[in-house]
Amino acid sequence: MFKILDVSKDVNDIYSMKIMAPRVAKSIKPGQFIILRIDEKGERIPFSICDYNIEEQSITIIFKNSEEASVKQLSNLKIGDSILDLAGPIGQASFFVHENVDDLKEKNILFVTDELSAARVYPALSWLYKNNVASDVLVAFNSYKNIIFEDKIEDIAKNLIISTEDGSKGIKGTISTVLKNILDEDKKYDLIISIGSTEFMEKVCSVTKDYGIKTIVSLTTLMLDGIGMCGGCRLTIAGNIKFACQDGPEFDGHLVDFEEVKRRENFYSSYEAKLQYRKEHGVCNHSENEVTIGVEEDIHE
Repeated sequence: MFKILDVSKDVNDIYSMKIMAPRVAKSIKPGQFIILRIDEKGERIPFSICDYNIEEQSITIIFKNSEEASVKQLSNLKIGDSILDLAGPIGQASFFVHENVDDLKEKNILFVTDELSAARVYPALSWLYKNNVASDVLVAFNSYKNIIFEDKIEDIAKNLIISTEDGSKGIKGTISTVLKNILDEDKKYDLIISIGSTEFMEKVCSVTKDYGIKTIVSLTTLMLDGIGMCGGCRLTIAGNIKFACQDGPEFDGHLVDFEEVKRRENFYSSYEAKLQYRKEHGVCNHSENEVTIGVEEDIHE
């Protein structure tokens, strides 16, 4: 069982939840994620980590409440409640974790993210900051009312650029227009890392491809077992089959078949569709004694 240490509700029904998970907190790296299950009847839900604390042995997730049963149930949990299963870290660490830090210091890096995904940028940005690698961040919101994580990102980013479509704060405009204007300025970026909705990342990649700037995206497609056996997160990258849960979640954005990604997300968008997929492909929820392959966190602490 994984105890909830803290939970708070922010703007627009957004929740921040701190969970006791010692092994994940100790071994998680930027880019990796977890899959949790609230109880025996619950759905397995993938979450990116937005923060972690090794001393406190905790990880923090952020999510927006919705009509989906599992998410609504998660939002009703209180401090002291527990989550049944939590598997992780899952997936590959961000590519830059394996890069020479001195080489990274020579690059101009720009993170491009939107709305709730602003929180998902923080672990990667923090890792670079701790290694003295400066990075800029562009966060796109619909309105200033949706802004989250502004102070935390601003503390460690070299430059924080905020844009809003309604012009209520920062630069006014859509992500495509704002990003084009930024890339047309004197500063040249060597690498762009985009984290956000599929549609958002597709727009980012469409712009950066014209400028010839390498762009990494983080794909949050359907996850069921987290070990690549069910095929639910199968993707086509440069004509090759990949699995987001094991080969990703980060990929070269210019090689991603975004139409395929969107078809999969739309097809399995409902809980009923996921249940049907599990039934057809023999995918079930993990039992109490099962250990997930390839992850460092036991299902139960």
